Amino acid sequence: MSEEQFLELVEENEERFHHLCRIYTDRSAEEKDLYQEMLIQVWRAFPSFEDRASIHTWAYRIALNTAISFVRKKRTRRDYHDRYRREEVSRRGRRQTRPGDGESPEHVTTLYDAISHLNPSEKAILSMYLEDFSYAEIAYVTDITENHVGVKLHRIKKKLSKIIEEENGA
Repeated sequence: MSEEQFLELVEENEERFHHLCRIYTDRSAEEKDLYQEMLIQVWRAFPSFEDRASIHTWAYRIALNTAISFVRKKRTRRDYHDRYRREEVSRRGRRQTRPGDGESPEHVTTLYDAISHLNPSEKAILSMYLEDFSYAEIAYVTDITENHVGVKLHRIKKKLSKIIEEENGA
């Protein structure tokens, strides 16, 4: 595959990748780092693409796995630093609103805040659902059955509703 094909793939999936970055990170600087890492990993894997899935699903799977790995590494580093900087942990608190969030509708910000409370596998499934992936594509990326995708989505939606209700004091 050529560099031109890679650039076309990135351009067609840029918005999806940015949504993943926002879901899996707390700060805009981390979003940029994660996005760059996703592009690097897709570029490295690009020559090994096989036609078992669409190229977009394949690229999303790589981006998603990169995001999950990014979170794991971040958590490990944070755990190490937390032992030595307990006072900073108490100041971090909830996720802060980022520049540009004020320009988006309030419900989108509320949704992203609720999503930040989900575990990595729930975030993965939900992010693909929000990107209009089919159950078959979600099953391929997450390595679960299509029926299980439906069950998990139902549970995730209920969990998000509960989180949002709690956040709004209902």
